[in-house]
Amino acid sequence: MIYALRKLIAFVFLGGMFWFIYQDLDNLGKPWFMHALGLIAIAFAFFWLLIPMVVVWLRIRSRRAKNRERHAKWLAEGGIESLSPRPVKKGEGASKGAKVTSISSDGQVFYHEKGTLYTELDSEAVDSSRKAGRPIGRPSDVAFPGMRRKCSVAQRTHCYFTDRRIAFASKDMDFGIPFGELKSFSVMPGGLVFETDGVASAARFAFTFHNPLVAADILRFLKEKS
Repeated sequence: MIYALRKLIAFVFLGGMFWFIYQDLDNLGKPWFMHALGLIAIAFAFFWLLIPMVVVWLRIRSRRAKNRERHAKWLAEGGIESLSPRPVKKGEGASKGAKVTSISSDGQVFYHEKGTLYTELDSEAVDSSRKAGRPIGRPSDVAFPGMRRKCSVAQRTHCYFTDRRIAFASKDMDFGIPFGELKSFSVMPGGLVFETDGVASAARFAFTFHNPLVAADILRFLKEKS
């Protein structure tokens, strides 16, 4: 979002400067005209640097306030006690033609939500993913502030919290992270950021949730229970 806002500000200011100069080209050598251009350039730098960050900060603040309000409502309605776990169904499908095999041995599903999965990539992985035609992008500055690295983006992905792991499944994806490999997770305005400590190497990824505070409470409960 910051990038898009800065592009808009640059377009407006550069267009305005061009129009201002084009109105009377004879003024280019006059001191007052050059001072005016200098002031416009200073104003452009101020707006280009500050305004996008202020807008993003205000949106983050608003989203966090809504998350707290909905979380308080969820707690008032029973919170963890209101969970209704269900048995894992044999061959449970995340979408048409997909099978969730990563949770087939688990006992119950406590939480399910559909969203977007972001997996951080290094430079070599970004190049290989582009060659393979996989979607590459960066999480929103509002939803996941601070995650500025390029990511592999999997949209319309299903996330399951079971009594043993977190599982992600879509038409072309099916993998789970046992709670023992979940090193940590952090709450962001638009979702959760997970850090795993697997056998090969550590990994960091993010998933969008309607209310990250609720999802975090359920995940903490299941990790402690497992």
